[in-house]
Amino acid sequence: MILACKEFPIFLIVVLAGYHLLRARRWKYLWLTLASWTFYAWASPGYLWVILLLTAVDYLAALRIEASADDRVRRRWLILSIVSNLGLLGAFKYAAFVFDNALTVAGWTGFAAGDRDWEILLPLGISFHTFQGISYTVDVHRRRIPAVRSFVDYALFVAFFPQLAAGPIVRAVEFLPQMVVPPKVGWAEIELGLRFVVVGILKKFFIADQLHDLFVAPVFLDPGAYPPDIQRWATVAWAIQIYCDFSGYTDMALGLAKWFGFDLPPNFHLPYLATNIGDFWRRWHISLSSWLRDYLYFPLGGSRGSAARTYCNLMLLFVLCGLWHGAAWHWLAYGAYNGLLMGLHRVFDQIFRGAAWRKHPGWIAIAWATTAYQLLFGLVLIRMNNWETGLRLQASLLGIGTGGTALTRVPMPVILLMLAGLAGHFGAARPGIAVWLRMPGRMQNSALGAGYAASVALLVAFGPGVTKSFLYIAF
Repeated sequence: MILACKEFPIFLIVVLAGYHLLRARRWKYLWLTLASWTFYAWASPGYLWVILLLTAVDYLAALRIEASADDRVRRRWLILSIVSNLGLLGAFKYAAFVFDNALTVAGWTGFAAGDRDWEILLPLGISFHTFQGISYTVDVHRRRIPAVRSFVDYALFVAFFPQLAAGPIVRAVEFLPQMVVPPKVGWAEIELGLRFVVVGILKKFFIADQLHDLFVAPVFLDPGAYPPDIQRWATVAWAIQIYCDFSGYTDMALGLAKWFGFDLPPNFHLPYLATNIGDFWRRWHISLSSWLRDYLYFPLGGSRGSAARTYCNLMLLFVLCGLWHGAAWHWLAYGAYNGLLMGLHRVFDQIFRGAAWRKHPGWIAIAWATTAYQLLFGLVLIRMNNWETGLRLQASLLGIGTGGTALTRVPMPVILLMLAGLAGHFGAARPGIAVWLRMPGRMQNSALGAGYAASVALLVAFGPGVTKSFLYIAF
């Protein structure tokens, strides 16, 4: 089961009803934990043991870490937690990739080997809940938080179904304090949750999926069949699609969590307004970027060592970030590409630090356009069907080939969808358009009601249905 399947609304209604009808804290959390495990098992039949095993290991490891005064013992339990999480993540996510490349190398040496005849399915959300488990035991080891005494409380933190499949990556220090007393849910939480859910549905099903079907998928499948200007606009449409798809899931997760009384951390903050690559990664997939910074980059030494060490840390950080997204060479290339850009930006920043012209609106516009261009070039790497088509699309971005950049040959529905996606991006700076316009209370309610009704009507009339999964669930 995923948020995009037709069975999910029935599941959600049952879980919400049971959660709010139960009064005792332990029964409410037990119900929600069992529901989250059901959600997991429905989406990944046969893999429930994965999340149960890792939950048990991390729960026990944290208790042992807190109970021991011996640093060596504490370190051993921390290592057990990290190895368990990364070991299972590696086995499920990277075993096939390593095996296939080993066969390729063996073929180069003349060793005859058959093709792989087995497949490993990826358990739901394993890239996300393993990072949550690691951050929990690391924080207990750092004495930032106490170990959780209740297994159910910790299991709910790991498996909370609104964000289980594709994040945001929630840290124990953010979620567990909210569980001390079951948070109350009033009309404000219901309305705000509805706002998030409706916006998320529109982003995913009305904008992202339609852009995919009408424009992105056909052009990326065979870019040679389209002129360079269409290829360029398809790359822009892909940037809007991936934002609407992923931020749409995040919006839905935040909205569903509100209906249970919980606040999840934001995952996006106007990423396409970034004026340099570092700024972009502080705005895009914030929960992953900050996790990698706090639990990988800083422990590696960050920028405290020599210049060479700092650049190596940056490159390693982003190569691993790329591989976290997917076990494939194009993901590794995407990570290395961003690591290179981060290193070049650091050099630029050190040379021109404090320069007055960097605050001039003209320079800010140039910096934004340059960053947007860099992002488009990199996004081709993660969407291309093969290296040949990817290089063709990147060549079009470099201006190779005839054709301008006018929208005249782009279908009008695609233009409208792209504009809607950009409107959703810029509107994300505020909880809702009514707040943004500073409307009085009654006008806010009327505007929101009309907006919800229009959203539902648009979705029913033009939406492609619930046939496509969210992109980041595959990661």
